[in-house]
Amino acid sequence: MNATSAPLLRTEGLTVKFGGLTALDDVSFEIRRGEILGLIGPNGAGKTTCFNAITGVYQPASGLVSFDGKPLVKTKRNAITRLGIARTFQNVRLFGEMTALENVVVGTDARHKTSVPGAVFRTPRHRREERDAIDRGMAMLTFVGIAPRAAEKARNLPYGDQRRLEIARALATDPKLLCLDEPAAGFNPSEKSALMDLIRKIRDDGFTVLLIEHDMRMVMGVTDRIVVLEFGRKIADGRPADIREDPAVIAAYLGAPDADADEAPGHGAGDAGVDDSGREDRSTDDSAQSTPEAMWRAEPAVTEPLTQSPPTAGSGPGSAAALLEIEDMVVDYGRIRALHGISLTVAEGELITLLGANGAGKTTTMRAMSGLLPLTRGRIVFDGRDITRMQAHERVAHGLIQAPEGRGVFPGMTVQENLEMGCYGRSFRRKADYHRTLEWVFELFPRLHERGKQVGGTLSGGEQQMLAIARALMARPRLLLLDEPSMGLAPMVIQQIFRIITEINREGTTVLLVEQNAQQALARSGRAYILETGKVTKTGRGSELLIDPAVKSAYLGVG
Repeated sequence: MNATSAPLLRTEGLTVKFGGLTALDDVSFEIRRGEILGLIGPNGAGKTTCFNAITGVYQPASGLVSFDGKPLVKTKRNAITRLGIARTFQNVRLFGEMTALENVVVGTDARHKTSVPGAVFRTPRHRREERDAIDRGMAMLTFVGIAPRAAEKARNLPYGDQRRLEIARALATDPKLLCLDEPAAGFNPSEKSALMDLIRKIRDDGFTVLLIEHDMRMVMGVTDRIVVLEFGRKIADGRPADIREDPAVIAAYLGAPDADADEAPGHGAGDAGVDDSGREDRSTDDSAQSTPEAMWRAEPAVTEPLTQSPPTAGSGPGSAAALLEIEDMVVDYGRIRALHGISLTVAEGELITLLGANGAGKTTTMRAMSGLLPLTRGRIVFDGRDITRMQAHERVAHGLIQAPEGRGVFPGMTVQENLEMGCYGRSFRRKADYHRTLEWVFELFPRLHERGKQVGGTLSGGEQQMLAIARALMARPRLLLLDEPSMGLAPMVIQQIFRIITEINREGTTVLLVEQNAQQALARSGRAYILETGKVTKTGRGSELLIDPAVKSAYLGVG
């Protein structure tokens, strides 16, 4: 590393706000010349916001960004590029109808000095700059390894080559600092290995690199130093070996242990009757028959959803009929393969968790189950019926209900109206059934009862998450899919949300939970699946995975 005493880039107290939301809060760090710095953090930590503040996309509310000894105060994006900061984006942004070479030549324009009249009249300077641009463009394509495709249209290139083309175009601006925003998204392991070699090659050729990447094995393997963000604040700064052992970082990615976890049933159908705390499980108690869940199963809706008896004591994934079976599920986003043959089973009454780092494929799995994404290959069976080609609204009618990542409440509707929207795809036989369901939801979420007439968009983050779960429950789920219910919430609220999820499962609702807070989720789950880069890498009981190094490896690239 060719580090000098003066950093190439420094942020001091960098703060970015969106209305009343503070997305980046007093963040200070520096990037040394000639190093590869990783910028990491859980979902919503503020990584891309920080990128955008550095590159002029967002203007900070306060704080300072200094580059090469000069402050970037209200500097326009094109001026920042000319100063020597280039970037790529999370999603590929190429000129699809232009050739690969033409795309890179566009990048060289940042260094051209010909005026508009000079370009119109093709002065000698303009012709010279054109020749130099073509030469540099070919040199950059050669550098990233795609020179043979120079004459092909960008839209026709394989996805991996499109990513490399973006890097070549950024390098064509002759930057001092190259900012890469999730360059390995959608890559297979061999492509990631090749990308790591390319990033090292870029550093060795004299460039400084700032890297955002969700694949922690790649981050740990290629960076010289790492800065970690959580909830918009910096929580760690150091070498990869130190970061992966930092307690604050581990807590940010895996979550903190839950003092109430011993009250969680934890084993769903596998231990129905008595939970871990020794208390009787109400899903098998006579009193449970008065809950909305029991009522739903005793009296199917007019939409004729699939029905099945509640779990009985001693049933489990090995003995109970599977409620959901996924076989060899493959999902593509255009040319990106997001899931590589996922298979999993959920038995009636279980609480199961899908774990994995950002970009592992958890939300894609959920969306494919819900019918929001088509399968490239594979099969989904719900309660004995093949629903692979069933439309999303039909799956809702049969009881497969999702509370999405990001909550998705209707901001202009009241709490009551949001809850009523949850009933839209499922019919009640009697008005009394609706009121009993509503009463049950309000027992779980008394705060929502208090705020029934309040507009959803004015609720706090925790209240909106409660509303999203409650709205899903109003649809009378046979299987409740919860996608990142703790995201962006304060620790106290997270505890409350997980207690409610435990109660929902204890009262008989089968739950499949996608969650980044591994400590909370595993302590309450009967079983869990670990996903890495679109594949299931391990499965086991929640209590066993709590102490399994594979969980830490999946999140922090250890091992």
